[in-house]
Amino acid sequence: MPEVSGWLQHISPASATIISVAVMLFIGFLMTRLTKLLRLPNVTAYILTGILIGPVALNLIPAQVVQGMDFLSDIALAFIAFSTGQFFRFSTMRTNGPKVIIITLLEALLSSVLVFILSFFILHLPLEFSAVLCALASTTASASTMMTIRQTGSHGDFVDTLLQVVALDNVVGLLAYSVSIAIATASMGDGSFGIKEAALPILTNIGVLVLGGIFGLGLKLLIHSRRT
Repeated sequence: MPEVSGWLQHISPASATIISVAVMLFIGFLMTRLTKLLRLPNVTAYILTGILIGPVALNLIPAQVVQGMDFLSDIALAFIAFSTGQFFRFSTMRTNGPKVIIITLLEALLSSVLVFILSFFILHLPLEFSAVLCALASTTASASTMMTIRQTGSHGDFVDTLLQVVALDNVVGLLAYSVSIAIATASMGDGSFGIKEAALPILTNIGVLVLGGIFGLGLKLLIHSRRT
């Protein structure tokens, strides 16, 4: 890890990292006490804490520490995606399947179209940048949704539908983002873009989904329902 600047610059990088983590946990916990009084979910406290103590505001957490913890977000997203997948049951998909697909497509496509119109036609941003922005607009923050549902203890048909929409929405966003990045890269390069450039990211993601399904089937066979 590079040398840490700011109020932690006089101690070792390892100590600065440990102190930074302690500050994040402690202030985040204190903020949850305040948001609880306002009847807000804990994820609101965590977001506000990150903004306040980050390099942009109070700079209590040095930028070097934040950059060195980039891998944590990837690990967290992997766990979130794994836990979201547990709500894809064939029994619920048979009853909610058409409804979930319609809600997901309308929610993802409408937000993407509105963002593209705003960025390209109104703000006159480049086509490549507008394509990437509209793809990002189709995704939903599954972490905040799951944390809020877990905190409130909500359950029922609405919650099941919501979680399935969030999970399927991330699949749509992933496919849209892969295609938009391919379009943007090809446009900024030699300017040539064909079917191969558009089909390759889609086929890659389909292969990843098939591979994940195979591993999921293996876990289902290994883990008995009577085990915790």
